[in-house]
Amino acid sequence: MLTVIPLLCAYQVGGCRKVFEMSTAYARERTQFGQTIGRFQRVQDHVIHIVNYLDAARWTTCEALWKLDSGTDAAGSIHVAKSVASESYLRACDFAHEVHAGIGVLREYGLTLHTRMSRSLYHCLGAPALHRKRLESVLGLVPPA
Repeated sequence: MLTVIPLLCAYQVGGCRKVFEMSTAYARERTQFGQTIGRFQRVQDHVIHIVNYLDAARWTTCEALWKLDSGTDAAGSIHVAKSVASESYLRACDFAHEVHAGIGVLREYGLTLHTRMSRSLYHCLGAPALHRKRLESVLGLVPPA
């Protein structure tokens, strides 16, 4: 089962990437008060949060996949990747809704589909809290349950 988790994480990284692309495209095209909303600092803050979550998910997932591919012990990295990627996809969708505001709730637009998927995948194969507990066991910080 541990080898399936990095694949799920890679899917979540792809979802984060799509949410980022949707948010930046919308911030470039939507105008308010005579200028694009991407020029407003608060919108830029939301996009930067999405970038930070995307990068965290990408790097932890890449490390887990690299360790699996190289044959080294990957258990700790897999648990970190699942915890970070699940949290990142969920939070990236939250910030994307802040950027999109009203249009983000339209099903046809697609952001709500990512939001629903992020909530479903958050708990799939174990919520981040479970993987943080498993990471403690892998690192020997607590006795195995």
